[in-house]
Parts: sequence; structure tokens; C-alpha cells
Amino acid sequence: MTDITEFESRLSAALDRIGQGLDRIESAGPRGDDDALGAELDAQQQANVELEHRLKALREEQDSRLAAFEARIEAQNAQMAELDGQLQALRHSNAELREVAGELREAMEAELADPELIDRAMAAELEALRAERDAEVAELGAVLSELKPLVEERE
Repeated sequence: MTDITEFESRLSAALDRIGQGLDRIESAGPRGDDDALGAELDAQQQANVELEHRLKALREEQDSRLAAFEARIEAQNAQMAELDGQLQALRHSNAELREVAGELREAMEAELADPELIDRAMAAELEALRAERDAEVAELGAVLSELKPLVEERE
């Protein structure tokens, strides 16, 4: 029992000392350093919020540029695929026309063919050659349009 009374008196004395310490802290009032630190913390938090907004805006801009770039690549890939198909078809028809024209020339030499038929075959062959040339020019244009931005970046 004496131990309990002794603990009680020690606890009471400790609580009195804590109360006196709190009274001294409250009577001293807020320190100037605390106000300055609080203001600096607020300023840093505001700067942090602004930086987060700028970072978000930059990410959105980057995402939109990336999406535009991917769309451009997709369109160019489709253009190249279409151009390749067109070139393959033109090359095939040219080979076929050259073969027909050769056969017609041989028939003419053997005097078995109609001269008008030969003229039509030659005109068709010339037209196919022109179409092939146009397709090749278009292909070169597509290649140059791809190379132009790369050259401009290096300058």
C-alpha cells in the first residue's frame, strides 16, 4: 500500500511539472521561426502543386503528340501497302502486255496477224509502261515525303 501512495505522489509531481512546462510554452507565445517555417512550407506546397499541374500538362501534350505520330505512321503504312499492291499489279500487267506484244509481232512476221491488233497491243503496252512510271513516281514521292522530315531535323 505504501508503494501505491508513493507512486501516486510521484505521478502527481510529474503531472505538475508537465503542467508548468505547458504553461511556460503557452506564455511564450508562437515563435517567429514557426511562422516563417509555416509560410515557407505553404510556399513550397504551392510550388509543388504548380509543378504537378505543369507536369500533367506536359504529359498530356506528349500523349497527344505520340497519338498523332502513331496515326501518321499508320496512315503512311497503309499508303505504302496500297502503293505496293498497285506496283505489283502494274508490273504483272506490263509483263503480260510485253508477252502479248511479242507474240503479236511474231504472228505479224509470219503474216498471220491483223495490223490493227498489233497497234492496239502496242498502245496498251505503252499505256501500261506509262502507268508503271506514274506508280514509280508516286512511290518515290512517298519515300521522299518520309525522308524530308529526317533531313530537316538534321539541319
